Amino acid sequence: MGEWDVRYLGSRDRATDTKTFTFERPRDLDYAPGQFFFVLLGPSDSPQARPIEHHFSFSSSPTEAHVEFTTRMTGHEFKNRLDMLKAGDMVHIAGPDGAFMLRPGMRKVAYVCGGIGITPARSTVRWALDTAADIDIVVLYGNRDLAGTAFREEFDEIASSNVRVVNVLSEPEPDWAGRRGHIDGELVQQELPDWNERDFFVSGPAVMVDSVVRVLTEDVGVSADRVRSEHFPGYASLGM
Repeated sequence: MGEWDVRYLGSRDRATDTKTFTFERPRDLDYAPGQFFFVLLGPSDSPQARPIEHHFSFSSSPTEAHVEFTTRMTGHEFKNRLDMLKAGDMVHIAGPDGAFMLRPGMRKVAYVCGGIGITPARSTVRWALDTAADIDIVVLYGNRDLAGTAFREEFDEIASSNVRVVNVLSEPEPDWAGRRGHIDGELVQQELPDWNERDFFVSGPAVMVDSVVRVLTEDVGVSADRVRSEHFPGYASLGM
């Protein structure tokens, strides 16, 4: 891992209470889609404040010139300090770390994501499209409604023979014509008739991740050694 002081470039809204924070990328920072990095924020103006650290999955791709992460704004002290950053402020980062990433030889993969667990999938999808990678990717993305669905516009614009994103909404808007309900065994088998040829990456709130892993291994029959999971602590299940 390396450590750098980087310049904060700004933020943008991605969904309800969800923002992407963007930083300059150090020239010698190399990472793989699915990895994470640490962000250290210095003390605020409060005399009781202290430096605080948090780790985030890259939502940017290694093919992009900047570094970014995307997070739900939960009112946590760290998130509040993030929201107070001004463009040009310096922030300390360290990384990369983590093994939630593609392995050599993987040609068909499926990401099953809930809420902010979409970030490693977004990084991987962007990388695959930018590099014309020889890999087939399907993303099953569960949320409560469209307003809370991060990267929706970007995913809607994807026109690719080897990347497909399926939104699954538990409490959709009245005019929603897509998948409704929860990600269960029946939905997985319908959307992924070739499930037994795929490696699975499951990420999101802990309850959702544990439930989906059980569905894949017990209901569908995916071999446990082809299922990788990553919990995103501190988030509710979002209607999953």
